[in-house]
Amino acid sequence: MIRTIKLIAITTLAGAFAFTQPAQAQESVSLIKSDSCFTGPFSNYESWMKLISGGSSKKAEDFEERLKRNKSFYKKEDFERYQKTIDCKGIVYKVDDAIVNGFYVAPADKSDLPVVIYNRGGNGAYGMWMFGRVYMRLFDLAKEHNVAIFATNYRGIFPKLPGKDEFGGEDVKDVLALPQLFDEFPAVNPEKVGLYGASRGGMQSMLALKQGLKADSVVLYAGDYDLQQGLKRRPEMEQVYKARIPNYEENKETELKKRSAVYWVDEIDKSIPILLIHGDADKKVHVEQSIALDKALEKEGFKHKLSIYEGLGHQSAPKRKEITAEMMLWFKQHWN
Repeated sequence: MIRTIKLIAITTLAGAFAFTQPAQAQESVSLIKSDSCFTGPFSNYESWMKLISGGSSKKAEDFEERLKRNKSFYKKEDFERYQKTIDCKGIVYKVDDAIVNGFYVAPADKSDLPVVIYNRGGNGAYGMWMFGRVYMRLFDLAKEHNVAIFATNYRGIFPKLPGKDEFGGEDVKDVLALPQLFDEFPAVNPEKVGLYGASRGGMQSMLALKQGLKADSVVLYAGDYDLQQGLKRRPEMEQVYKARIPNYEENKETELKKRSAVYWVDEIDKSIPILLIHGDADKKVHVEQSIALDKALEKEGFKHKLSIYEGLGHQSAPKRKEITAEMMLWFKQHWN
């Protein structure tokens, strides 16, 4: 039930996408690599199933059991259909000195496609976009709604490469960079852009808007918009902040406020409509976070809406179909 108030696999470095939009200062952005996702172990169904089932390195009986289970979940006919109908590319791009990877996903043989910038949650390699996650979350979204999706992994997932994940610091440039690469993908219509962020991606999206990213509308799911308040409910996040945020221990309050949209929502373009979605059973990021941001948007005169899903936790999977429908309706209303 929805209560409306005012809405596995592995990837390699060969997978990544990037695009930059002018913020107040223009980053130096270049596309290093753009290769089909359907290469290497992902070039055919059997090799992918063998990979995610553990190859031949485990006991034969264990491997066969995992293989059987994975094949029952990932259907061969679906894989082969996607291989023919989805244009999926792993990209690597450079933002200033940082190396970033991600994915571009779009229906094959289509043109003039609106863009969805899809900002993930997690930090570092945790929650990163991999082939299996892209397959499950983005293929149908692109195909059913005729959109081109850019999903960045942010810098820092490979420790030996230049660039560190600062959890809302320099890594925001990796989102700002995406529109600069739109011209590399001929199917894209750069005049129609929707911005989506989930969990940490909600913070990332708001920071990108603050720094000049242009979008026709925004949808944010289960985001943390006041990190100080969030710490009171989930103190274990402090370990992430200490590890990721520069100067955190010396300037804790300042650094958290820099990443908390409730303190600076007045610095965002008020013409951008924002839809907030949250589950009222979320134990990681409390629904009060979206309620507080909704109140701030109201105060500043934004067009906005808050949808609270009863009984839904932090993961959107149980209501993914409904949430996707609500998200795409919001985007399409503001593309016309």
